[in-house]
Amino acid sequence: MAVSLTLSYQALFLRSRKIRNFRRNWQLFRRNWQDIRTVSRLDMLQETTGKNMTATRILLATSLLIVPFSQPLLAETTSQSSDADCAATLMHGGIAQLSATHASIETSILVEATPAKVWSTLMDFEAMPEWSTGTLQGMKGDIQNGGQVVVNFLFGTDTSGNPILNEIPHTLIYEEGEKIGWSDPFPDKIGGGHDNHIYRVQACGDKTLFIQSDEIVDNPYAANFVAQLLPAYQKFNAELKVAVEN
Repeated sequence: MAVSLTLSYQALFLRSRKIRNFRRNWQLFRRNWQDIRTVSRLDMLQETTGKNMTATRILLATSLLIVPFSQPLLAETTSQSSDADCAATLMHGGIAQLSATHASIETSILVEATPAKVWSTLMDFEAMPEWSTGTLQGMKGDIQNGGQVVVNFLFGTDTSGNPILNEIPHTLIYEEGEKIGWSDPFPDKIGGGHDNHIYRVQACGDKTLFIQSDEIVDNPYAANFVAQLLPAYQKFNAELKVAVEN
């Protein structure tokens, strides 16, 4: 009888701890989702408010979601299509949790330049570390569709808080002047599954919509990964915009 009661108490304790973890993550998610909704509302404004609104949007967009990796998010969000009216879309970011192991990011930014100029800056991997302070730092290898490359990617921090530079082999998805990315397995040590990461340029009249999307499939931490990556991707987008326009 004593053994049975002990096991029951242990089961109740574990269950209550899971509930507390869920509530904590859900509260974090709700607070941060308000920021995403704010940016989404700003997306729908016309570009008539000048540089001050631009700065406000970028500041909001680069301070979005930071969610711990310990527990997967147990909530769904929806992402707005980045193919919205180009004239009304300065910066956009959204995440979607499609299942417990499947989540995606969709981000975009409007650049005051032609697609050719945006593409040229994006593909200048030697100069990229001069303006990119996070995520993609460049790549080396066979730059063509199906080519084998090594991507330099900042993600995570060491014990001193410094960014960690990862060198990751990838097989390229490549269309000259339009998109570059990869669709490769995720390392088993961080949950396995598949990563589909694409950078695209899309003409918007005499401007360019730069789109960065990512999809993580069959990974138990998919929702946490996209939540961590969203602000970093938007920061990269904003830095690319500055590098192109200046």
